[in-house]
Amino acid sequence: MDRFFFRIFYSLFFISIFSCEENPIIVENKNLPLDLDTLSFNVTKTINYKVEPAFGNLDTLFFGEYEGFKFHYSLISFDTLSEDSDHSYNLYKDSLIVDSAEISLKSFSDTLISNQKFNLRYFPNFSDSVFKESEANFKNFTNYSLSSIISSSSMMVDSSDTTVMLKFVIDAGNIGKITGSSIDNFNLSFIVETSDEIEGSLKFHSSETISGYYPRMKVFYKNSENDTINFQKSFRSYDDITIIEQPAMEQSDTADIALGYAKGLKSLVYVDFDDFRLPDRGILKKAELILNNVDIDSNSTFTIDSYPIESAGDYDVFNEFNDDPYGVDFTLMTTSNTINGELKINHRSTLREISKGSRINHGFKVESSPVNNIFKSTSFHNLNSKDLFPVMRVIYAIP
Repeated sequence: MDRFFFRIFYSLFFISIFSCEENPIIVENKNLPLDLDTLSFNVTKTINYKVEPAFGNLDTLFFGEYEGFKFHYSLISFDTLSEDSDHSYNLYKDSLIVDSAEISLKSFSDTLISNQKFNLRYFPNFSDSVFKESEANFKNFTNYSLSSIISSSSMMVDSSDTTVMLKFVIDAGNIGKITGSSIDNFNLSFIVETSDEIEGSLKFHSSETISGYYPRMKVFYKNSENDTINFQKSFRSYDDITIIEQPAMEQSDTADIALGYAKGLKSLVYVDFDDFRLPDRGILKKAELILNNVDIDSNSTFTIDSYPIESAGDYDVFNEFNDDPYGVDFTLMTTSNTINGELKINHRSTLREISKGSRINHGFKVESSPVNNIFKSTSFHNLNSKDLFPVMRVIYAIP
């Protein structure tokens, strides 16, 4: 008997499940017992500041001029371990004779568009840690001690795969100068420079490229002076950066909320939350920092990154820094695009922490994303605007 009733119950259970799947109950928002509330918080302080931009994390090495920027030097360091083994350059150097070397850079363009000449130099009397791509910039570039020119070259089409390349040949004599007789002054760091002015800009893949066309150094070895080349090893770049000379500052760089990656322009925006606390069981839906482009006729899309800053900001005066002094919590980063000249940055997670008292409100950093054309800048209205001043709009729900 118990088994009979169990079977009936089991059958009715599955019938009810199938019935729910075939006829789902649709619940509309208007039937939910939630009240939505909207608040606007004033932006009370904004300030621009400038830092030396980070070009070392880009996938491109630049040469030439563009939008007032000049780039005539790129620094490149090569790994001392070959690509296809864990053998070091120094191991081969001690057991074999180095015949020559070749340094190659691949152009982004598949068309040979310039007969521009380039020079190659190295850094004498340095260890293999010549520069840091996170620190090298136009201001400290003059501190580097450079060798005389060890090779010159022009762009060419590679006969093996028709790609456009820049290749430098280094003879055995210059290889000996670079590595020396002691590991103490051994380095594989070089500078590539333009021999004269370039109209327009040329772009090459850097060590950060995902294409696999990063700069390479091939070294050709032989057993003795009378031998032909025995074999070759390839060494990839691991650090590189273009030294970029920036154009002069303009009045608009400090007048509005101005952002530009290559110019190093960033902004701080302070929102007065007036001790806002989210009600019990309240659900924060949005906390949008709203900015409006100065050029409202622009249809171009600009991507902006923003984060809460971890320490008090200087909102009184425009400052220039070598390194960005405002640390951030990258887990609270938010990214947004301008749409029809308007930018909405949702800082919901940050406001939730502030409203709980677990985060101090020091303001927000706003900066241009590296996914933009890094040489382009954009500006948003600041507090002096009559109608399009910045504001934060918050929407939350209460059960």
